[in-house]
Amino acid sequence: MDLGFLRPLYDNDAPVASVHLDTSRDTTDADKKIELRWRHLRERLSAQGADEATLDVLEEAVGEGSSRAYGDHGQALFASGGRLLGEYTLGEPPARDRALWAPVPDALPVVVDRGRHLPYALVALDRVKAKVFAYAGDPDPRPVSERDFTGADLHNIDTMGRGGPGSLGGYNGDYVRKQYHLETWRENTARLAELVREAVAEVDARIIIVGGDDEAISYLRDNIHERRLSIPIEVVPGGRGGPDAEQRLHQAAAQALRAFVADSQKGALEEFEQKLAQDQAVRGTESTLPMLSEARVRTLLLGAERDGEPELWGSSTAPILVAAKPEGLDDPGAAFRAPASALMLRSAVMADAGFSEVLDDGEPAAGSGAILRFPRQRAER
Repeated sequence: MDLGFLRPLYDNDAPVASVHLDTSRDTTDADKKIELRWRHLRERLSAQGADEATLDVLEEAVGEGSSRAYGDHGQALFASGGRLLGEYTLGEPPARDRALWAPVPDALPVVVDRGRHLPYALVALDRVKAKVFAYAGDPDPRPVSERDFTGADLHNIDTMGRGGPGSLGGYNGDYVRKQYHLETWRENTARLAELVREAVAEVDARIIIVGGDDEAISYLRDNIHERRLSIPIEVVPGGRGGPDAEQRLHQAAAQALRAFVADSQKGALEEFEQKLAQDQAVRGTESTLPMLSEARVRTLLLGAERDGEPELWGSSTAPILVAAKPEGLDDPGAAFRAPASALMLRSAVMADAGFSEVLDDGEPAAGSGAILRFPRQRAER
């Protein structure tokens, strides 16, 4: 996963307030519950030294944006110096509300949540009409865009004229009519494929999920592959044909996406194990820290399980540096302590490294590691 979306959180020299809050709206008194949760976190931040202007701007943002939607979800907020640095919806509520006032943002929950979602295109179609949705790689349930498509149909069309003189075949031209049906469906899906390509490009989709008429899906698949759109296409139940069909489509798409994300995460961990055997990866915090400080990390791996997480040392003047002791930094006088994941993520962002979650049989786990930009042996010669 690209960590570039976090950069605005680090465009700041002052301490940062980080808030991770359950903003679920699954009961009639949800607003009151959110208000009480936030009040406790505000008191906690104030006790840690957060200024009133920063607390006020956070209070204005609590429960806004995508977090106003019904259902279970969470919200992550970051602010400093009376300015909101970032607001993110979390697809799942945090296991417990968190608030931290520190020299660096506490961004791991956001990164982990973002890694469990992928951008995708969703298509509902029959042989004449279709709707194409583009979804970004975040937990916002709303699509980035919707595209409606209506192709040519067979009503009031002279198939005899379409065939032309001498082309009538079979009994009463049935062969020509059948061929014209097929030709029309192919033309429709060829045009639809262009809309799907636009949706894929808009969000950099990793997968196309399709539901609807089987034969139309087959034609669409052929047209997409002809245009060198090589990302996977997953066929699911549901499609067009009324609210029930569309609801089934969206439910099946959510299940298919979860399975695809799980496979992607499994593939990333398999790559890590392969690279480890080739001296192109390291395991554990002690081995990862010097790789981060030297900008040699291609992909940082961190677990979402944070119970007992240690603190490390970072530098206020060299954000890429992170060490177990202040003596490991260039300027011990600029050193400060912060949660390990917060400092390791800052270093990875500053070095344009990617991210992958550490899992144990598909479940959240603790631990850390890194895939390197080049083999350790070559780097250390």
